[in-house]
Amino acid sequence: MPCSTRLTWLASSAAGGALLLWCGLWLPLQISAGQKAPPKSGARRSLADYFLAIPENYLPNPSRARRRALLRPEHIAVRDERNGYMQIAGDGARPTVTIAKFRKADGTFLVALTADYEMGSVCYALDDRSGQLTDVSRSVIPDYANCPDFESSDCHVYELPRYGTTIAVKDGQGQRRYTLRWRGERFERAP
Repeated sequence: MPCSTRLTWLASSAAGGALLLWCGLWLPLQISAGQKAPPKSGARRSLADYFLAIPENYLPNPSRARRRALLRPEHIAVRDERNGYMQIAGDGARPTVTIAKFRKADGTFLVALTADYEMGSVCYALDDRSGQLTDVSRSVIPDYANCPDFESSDCHVYELPRYGTTIAVKDGQGQRRYTLRWRGERFERAP
């Protein structure tokens, strides 16, 4: 008997209250017991989904195949889905990776990624279009430059925000150069 038919019958019986509750709990248990819930249209991607979707040319170390293991709790320094921020701790063999989501005016997201290596740092702004992450760094970040070597005079280290939408841009020694404020489609430089 389908659940909706039982609901009609149970609502008129004396024990309907208890059994009505049972019917409401039964359906979700059925789904979690082995069936997959139907996908939601326009379902949002989690930070882990974005981390796994980053093309290898933007994050070659660790490889895509090894990234899933880095999503275990012992590797994640900060995971804040509500604020769209995740940081995966690095060690001597792999960089510290930080991901931050920025909501665009059309409701989609720009995903900023930094990878801080022992000797340098890289940053990319990736646009989430049709499930593909596309590099738009040069078009959304003014004076965009990576920092392959912290000793370099033109080094730009991007510090992604956990709270808010302002990126701090620093030199290789950690001194603040300027900030970038998110404006819904691109960043604007602020002193």
